[in-house]
Amino acid sequence: MAPVLLAVIAAALWIGVLNKVVQLRRAPEDLPLRAVAACVVCATLSFTANLPPLEPLLDRAGAGVRSLVVNVGTMTAAYFLLAFLTYSMRGRAARRAVRGQAVPLAAGILIAVVAWSLAPPAVRADPAETANGANPHATVFVVAVLGYMAYAHSQSLRWSIAYVRAAGTARLRRGLIILSVAVCAFLVADATKSVLALLQAFVEPAPAAVRVLTLGYLTGVATGALAFVVGVSYAAVVGMLVSVPLWRAHRRYYRQLEPLWTAVDQAFPQLVLGRVPAVPWRGRLGWDSSHYRFYRRVVEIRDGLVLLGPYFEIPADAPRDEQQWAAVIRAALRARQAESPIVDADPVLVPGGDDLESDARRLAGISRELIMR
Repeated sequence: MAPVLLAVIAAALWIGVLNKVVQLRRAPEDLPLRAVAACVVCATLSFTANLPPLEPLLDRAGAGVRSLVVNVGTMTAAYFLLAFLTYSMRGRAARRAVRGQAVPLAAGILIAVVAWSLAPPAVRADPAETANGANPHATVFVVAVLGYMAYAHSQSLRWSIAYVRAAGTARLRRGLIILSVAVCAFLVADATKSVLALLQAFVEPAPAAVRVLTLGYLTGVATGALAFVVGVSYAAVVGMLVSVPLWRAHRRYYRQLEPLWTAVDQAFPQLVLGRVPAVPWRGRLGWDSSHYRFYRRVVEIRDGLVLLGPYFEIPADAPRDEQQWAAVIRAALRARQAESPIVDADPVLVPGGDDLESDARRLAGISRELIMR
């Protein structure tokens, strides 16, 4: 496989690893998520092993060590993909089935390692190379690796199709369809390479057939790897993109509310919420930090305006628009500073909306009016 294509796939896989690390931090007990994260890590390390700096390090460890690591890593990735889909369909009841699926994995790895260790050094260096196809050790190695992967991928395809039918959201369904495409591409790669290995073991295939089968294998691996990254990350990435408008709105409201928040905070500093966050501090530095600050600011403003209510003096015939409310709040703040509450004032709440977003929109308008006079 071309180094540039390997690098592209490895980079995409590392992005997938980062995505899964973020998700695991939020839901460490989620079994399907743990399985798919392990799958992405194994696949990423397998592709990265063919690139610097891992490639020279593994090559110095011994002839064929890198090839063995890559193949065992891809087998393990296929196992965890099957575990992810099994957990997703059957929940925690699938623990026993997932443990049982480790048996064929261990058998395939054992056969492959024994065949690799008994092979001549030239074959051990790269048993999957077409030039070594006539060697029986290479044939056993390739059939053991790809035979297990074909089994795991066929089972994964069965579960992924069932999962697509049961998916509750269109976003999840699309991600699973892409993942199913990836598994189909992997199955094509498994089949073409296995057929080539068996042909070379028993007959001497024509060079054109070797080229076609090799191209089919490489195309299946490349297509499957890229589709796999997109499939496992699709729902999370699309969810983040969909939330961009809300994130931008919260940042905008946070800035617009500052004049009103500052005035209320100076009048009632005791209402400032405790500085110990309800979420880990790392969350405040990430995507959710704007939402955290926005909610905090709206709540503090609302609490302050409630306490400012006894100082409100609202003329009966005055319009209740944002400009009027800004004037009322400004006068109430002065009365609060002079300790002159309106004794006969009825409790009045500054109007908002039916939810926090509507509240923020109304308060932001009042805040803008507050600094215009």
